[in-house]
Amino acid sequence: NDDISTVIPANINDGQSRPLLAPIADHPSYVVLGVGYANYTCLPNSTWLAIGGLLELFDLSCTSIDQRESYTASVQQQWLAAPADYTALDLIEDSETEYKPYSVGQHYWVPDPLDPSDGTFNPKWDFGSRVWNDALENATDPETAYLYGYRTGIVPAPVDPAVNIEWVTLAPLTQNGQPLGLFADQVFRIFTNGGSTSSDTCDPNGPMALVKTTLNFWYYGGYWADHTS
Repeated sequence: NDDISTVIPANINDGQSRPLLAPIADHPSYVVLGVGYANYTCLPNSTWLAIGGLLELFDLSCTSIDQRESYTASVQQQWLAAPADYTALDLIEDSETEYKPYSVGQHYWVPDPLDPSDGTFNPKWDFGSRVWNDALENATDPETAYLYGYRTGIVPAPVDPAVNIEWVTLAPLTQNGQPLGLFADQVFRIFTNGGSTSSDTCDPNGPMALVKTTLNFWYYGGYWADHTS
């Protein structure tokens, strides 16, 4: 029973100017674990600007809803302790946990596909380069393997928001009335661990900050809501 209302605090939207939207379906069509980095660049005024992230995505369909939050948190602790040259794939492969999810794709941010010159970035979920290809053999439209999105709601993480990045709802970007990608019609980012910068100020001449994070994406609707076995 993947009812997201059972794992999102009832007061999550209290006092928020951009509340999380309600799910568009009773249950998600897919759930993944994301393991990777949140990316930040330093502005001329010495403050950090979030410019997205790069995460490996792992299938969580075999993990029960009441285990996902604790499992994601435990992966974060392993990720923080991992050697600098370890990748997310290395981490999951070498994990001592009984359940080892398999990689299904990547999540990253790209220049706004509607106007690449405007300086903004949008998230993309890309499932076209991993084992998801087995399922895609039966799909005639390559757009079923990806999604470009934008935020429809954003609230502080309910636990330790100074460390854990926000919980978010997202919808597909559209162009000429059509979604840019058919993988889902709605996305929730929840169970976030880490991802926030450790300081409020930075050196504009310094390097970009990469902050380790783990989280869940819950996908609703889209092509796969009606095309999974």
